[in-house]
Amino acid sequence: MNTTDETSLLDLAAAALQQQLQQPVRIGEREARLPNKPGFRLDGRLHIGEQARSFIVEAKTKFKQEMVEQLRQLGDLSREPAVLIVPYVPDKLGQELQARGICYLDTAGNAYLRAADPDFLVLIKGRRVPAMGAQAQHRAFQPAGVQLLYQLLSEPALLQATYRVLAEQAQVALGSVSVLLRGLQQTGLLRDENGHRRWTDPAQVLRRWVDAYGEVGRPKLHAQRYRWLEADMARQGWQELALGPDAAWGGEPAAGLLLDGYLLPAFFTLYTTVPRGELMRRLRLVPDPAGSVEVLRPLATTLGAGRPEPRAVHPLLAYADLLLTADPRNREVAQRLHERYLSHLT
Repeated sequence: MNTTDETSLLDLAAAALQQQLQQPVRIGEREARLPNKPGFRLDGRLHIGEQARSFIVEAKTKFKQEMVEQLRQLGDLSREPAVLIVPYVPDKLGQELQARGICYLDTAGNAYLRAADPDFLVLIKGRRVPAMGAQAQHRAFQPAGVQLLYQLLSEPALLQATYRVLAEQAQVALGSVSVLLRGLQQTGLLRDENGHRRWTDPAQVLRRWVDAYGEVGRPKLHAQRYRWLEADMARQGWQELALGPDAAWGGEPAAGLLLDGYLLPAFFTLYTTVPRGELMRRLRLVPDPAGSVEVLRPLATTLGAGRPEPRAVHPLLAYADLLLTADPRNREVAQRLHERYLSHLT
C-alpha cells in the first residue's frame, strides 16, 4: 500500500515527466492487483501520451541496490515493463540502471523508459533537483502559497493529503505544492515526521498567513467601492439580500452572521464573481470611492464548500479581513471568531 510520501512521489514524478515530454502523463490503477498474482498490490501504472504507453510502477522514497532485483521480479510477474520511481536519480546512478536494463523516473524529470515496442524510448538526464533555499521560503508566502495555506488552515485534515489532492483543492499547480511545503519546512513552521505533517507553531502560521494575505493576496483582488442606494440597508435588510452561490460577505458582515448578530457592520466587504452591472442591480449599489461597501474578486476557492454560514466567507478569511482593518473593535471581534472557529490554530 502506498504511504503518503510515496503517493506524493508518484504525482510529482508524473508532473515532471509531463512537463518534459509535453504529453499527457498520469498515474492510474493505484494499489491494483496483478491478474496472475492476486495477493500482490501494485503502486500503480504510469500512462504516457495519447496512446497511453503503460509501465508498472514501483515507488520508493529512497534508492537501495536490492530494488534492482525486485524490479526485475516485478516485470517477470506482470509480463509488463516496470519502472522505478524515486525522488532523484543522479547521472552516475542513471547510467548504471540503464546498463542493467532498469527503467526509472524521478521528480526532477530524469527518466529512462524503454518499452517492448522498439520505437518507444525516453531518455532524459542532467536535470538537477531545484535549490530549495531562501527563494522557496519566500514563495511560501507569495500568491500561490497564500492560496495553499488558506486551504490548509481552513481544512486541517488536508495537511495529510497527497500533493495531487492539495493541488486540486487549492487550485495551484501540482509542481508548486512540493516547493511550497518544503519552503514552509525551511521556515521551521512545518514538520514532516514519518509521512505525518504537523505545524510546529499554528498561531505563528496563522499570523504569517494573515500578513501575507494582506500584502500579496488581497491587493490583487481588484477592490471597488460602492454605497447603498437605500441608506437604511446598512442597518437592516442586508442580511436578507439574495447573494446566490457567486457571492459571500467577508469582514464585518461575515462576523455578524458567524457570531449570531454580535457585530452590527459599519463597513461591508463582499467577495463575488458577479459582473459589476448585475451586482449593482441585484444589491442596489451605487459606485462611490468613499462608500462603505467594498467589493472584491474572490480567491479561487473562497466561494467553495465547507463554510459554516453559506452567506459568509470562511471564518479564516473573515478573521483576516477584520485584523487587516487595524480597528480595535474589529480586533476584538476577530478574537471571538478565533475562539469559536479557529481554536485549532493556537
